[in-house]
Amino acid sequence: MARIPKWRHSKSPYELFQLIVEDPRIPKKEISRKFNVNLKTAEIWWNHAVERRIIIPPIFRRKCYENFKEYFYFLNTDDPYKVYWRVQENKEITYSSVETGFANFFIIAKSPIEPEGDIVLEGNRSDYYVSIPPDHDFQTAITRMRNKLKNLDSLEYSPSPLVSRNYDYEPWDEKDEAIFQSLCNDMRMPFSRLLKETDTYSDKIMKWFRGRDEFGHTITMFFPEGDSSYILLRYFIETNNDSLLIDIFSELPTSAVFYRLGEMLVISMYLPFSLEGRMIVREALSTLKSEELVTFYTNSFVEYGYRPD
Repeated sequence: MARIPKWRHSKSPYELFQLIVEDPRIPKKEISRKFNVNLKTAEIWWNHAVERRIIIPPIFRRKCYENFKEYFYFLNTDDPYKVYWRVQENKEITYSSVETGFANFFIIAKSPIEPEGDIVLEGNRSDYYVSIPPDHDFQTAITRMRNKLKNLDSLEYSPSPLVSRNYDYEPWDEKDEAIFQSLCNDMRMPFSRLLKETDTYSDKIMKWFRGRDEFGHTITMFFPEGDSSYILLRYFIETNNDSLLIDIFSELPTSAVFYRLGEMLVISMYLPFSLEGRMIVREALSTLKSEELVTFYTNSFVEYGYRPD
């Protein structure tokens, strides 16, 4: 496990993360103004947070509309190592990973494909929900999660945010698509470069930015010790209580990603390597199953993945 150098700056990385969540395209000059430091200092802080992967810079993912569908496949293949290299030749595939557990291979595709191996779970994902981690450590998170599990009746139940729609998002034209393709993996792309890449006009881009919450999610992820300090586990849960699980697992001090594939709630969680840090999720799910709030659960460990540039 890589050791992340100690953060020695006067402002915490969490304070920097909060600024980015509030405004994902905030200029470094504005960061320096808000923190009352010079521009060079603000740049050093930002670079350190990104290089150490404490903050994963913002990306953009579309919501679940009929014309924005993504196709998810969890598979068991005979040789995931070889499949990993083969699928990189398929331009329809936007992400793939080798895993161990519930499935040994995962694919996200822009259109339906016929993947190698046996399909364990497939479907169009719902909207995402990505937690904004609280500014506390894992021990505090565990205490708070256990407290919620002891007081399930007092938790507020609300409709699931993991929505799927069977109609198109409109209007959406070629310029909108070009802007999305440029920004999907880099929401902080300089405006001048964005203008050049999309060959569109500034008013169109600004309108896209202003309306983006209607059709997508701006996602910024946070890992207090850097993401290499945690293990990525994917949980597959049969439940009708999405919001309850989101409430409980959003206590984790690392970003968690929630979405639904048909009858299955899927949660990607970054957990510490400590025994207690990994055990708390099983403890929570076991408790929820005993209370008949969860019907079934299992998981996969994500070994490594690939996303085209």
